[in-house]
Amino acid sequence: MTEARAQLPALLEKVRGGRWQLIGRRGRPEVVVAEAGEIESLLAPAFRFHPEVDIDAGDVGVFLHELDIHGVGVTLDDALVDLADAMLEYAEDWVDHLRHAPNHAPRAGYVRRIEIAGDAEGVVTMLNADADNERVEHSSTQ
Repeated sequence: MTEARAQLPALLEKVRGGRWQLIGRRGRPEVVVAEAGEIESLLAPAFRFHPEVDIDAGDVGVFLHELDIHGVGVTLDDALVDLADAMLEYAEDWVDHLRHAPNHAPRAGYVRRIEIAGDAEGVVTMLNADADNERVEHSSTQ
């Protein structure tokens, strides 16, 4: 750990070059430092979100079965931003106290994708990409 702290710039340069860096104590890895985009690309196929849109008179709802949460708004964009805020809040709650609960623990991959997305704009971008991938996969199987 001490060595890693002292060599942080070099360590980050190796990560940017595509190498994962294992950091630990007494020769045992405890932490992996890897490029966030690579982690996202590894998690996305297994933990893809499938937003379900419901348009009602006067408002739009978007539901995520994966996390059992929803967002609402006057437009689809408003509903997606509301959903993104709810997802970020869920991710924070998951890290703080839900991750050990049996019904929440399996959601780790989804939460890590939310964390990598970073903010509401990043989460909406991720949701749109997942929906686009779903449409491409669905149309190629027909």
